[in-house]
Amino acid sequence: MNQTMNYFILFIALFAYTLTPLHTAPTRIEITKGKIQPDPIAIIDFTHTTDKKATEKGEKIAEIIANDLRNCGLFMPIDKNAFVQTAEEIQTKNVNFPEWQKIGTRFIVTGTVILNSSSKMTIEFRLFDILDKKKMLAQSITGEREKIRYLAHAVADQIYTRITTEAGYFNTHIVYSETHGPDKKRTSRLIFMDYDGHNARNLTNTKNLVLTPRFSPTGKEITYLKYEGREANVFVMNVTTKTERKLGKIGEMNFAPRFSPDASAIIMSLVKDGSSAIYTMNLATRKLVRLTDHISIDTSPCYSPDDKQITFTSDRSGKEQIYVMNTNGGDIKRISFGDGQYSQPVWSPRSDLIAFTKRAIVDGQSRFFIGVMSPDGANERMIADGWLVEDPCWSSNGRYLIFTKQTSIEQKAELYMVDLTGYNLHKIDTRSNASNGAWSPIASNVVNPINTPAQ
Repeated sequence: MNQTMNYFILFIALFAYTLTPLHTAPTRIEITKGKIQPDPIAIIDFTHTTDKKATEKGEKIAEIIANDLRNCGLFMPIDKNAFVQTAEEIQTKNVNFPEWQKIGTRFIVTGTVILNSSSKMTIEFRLFDILDKKKMLAQSITGEREKIRYLAHAVADQIYTRITTEAGYFNTHIVYSETHGPDKKRTSRLIFMDYDGHNARNLTNTKNLVLTPRFSPTGKEITYLKYEGREANVFVMNVTTKTERKLGKIGEMNFAPRFSPDASAIIMSLVKDGSSAIYTMNLATRKLVRLTDHISIDTSPCYSPDDKQITFTSDRSGKEQIYVMNTNGGDIKRISFGDGQYSQPVWSPRSDLIAFTKRAIVDGQSRFFIGVMSPDGANERMIADGWLVEDPCWSSNGRYLIFTKQTSIEQKAELYMVDLTGYNLHKIDTRSNASNGAWSPIASNVVNPINTPAQ
């Protein structure tokens, strides 16, 4: 048997390793859930007194904003039939705070759309706090008419940030692997879309197996693993131009590449000289640096946001557990000690948590979990579970996670979103079998709308 075939078998074994039966004592794992009561918010259609086309766009914008705020789990848009004022009445008579209080409203959003030219439009919007009887925000955003969803998401981000004091996440994208064909001849392609499933487009074709896409810190590029025949190589692609470049044959097998926080390097697990270890590659010089040196399998590395530490998975303790080390490979510490197998650690953009996949025996049955813990291993809790859940990835504000979920072997894989309480869980719309979802930074890092105070 040739060496390529040997390492292809090793690759399959690495994936099968996470699915082998566990022989630990049964344990009960509770999903920690903190129910949040959403604040009622009225999103009134953005209108224009004389321009019918602008009013039609304003209605669509209000719909997108309402869906964004509903998705986050912190707000509950009020039915339009319950509104006590129209947009025109608010513009001419101001907000009637007592009447809105009677129907339990906490916040109101109202606005106007102005079509500046054949290609540009401005959205003016205002946010009111009904309980405090005051205006909280007054802004306008100008951009391309054709980017109506982008502009609406930008408005929703501003509203979310003003109320919660956290950064918004609606103007973000998701890239994932869409699989096709039977198991023995399976291929996949990368799909790029808005965070809510709209504007999906193909980044690659279905000729190869393409896995584990991850965004750069700017959101302009992704890195991923692509199989060309039985050879797995790491690629980097510009998501706008779809121009891709191969980093070259850098190991017998490669796994789960990710960018460093400054985008100057890629970190990954490589099989070289018969062993699996964590390596970094400088993207300018293509120089490889080995960070771990152990007989065990080390994989799934991820940087901390401050570029001072790396978390990864290793079976050096006898089964998969999560470890943390310095970026030079020193001071390796194990941080997971619960029953079961831990894998796929991902550091939160806030630096305060590490998300992970866990497999454990509960009441005699094998179950998968998405969990979070502090970087020192404390405060472990589970926020999602299922027949198969895996591949957690953080939103840009560190409050939400997306992950892959499959309810049975017969069912297709799907992407789900959950917040840190574990209570706000919902499926993300995708076209087909969806896995390996990655969440981009806020899209304003890629395209910058013009924000000015509204008059």
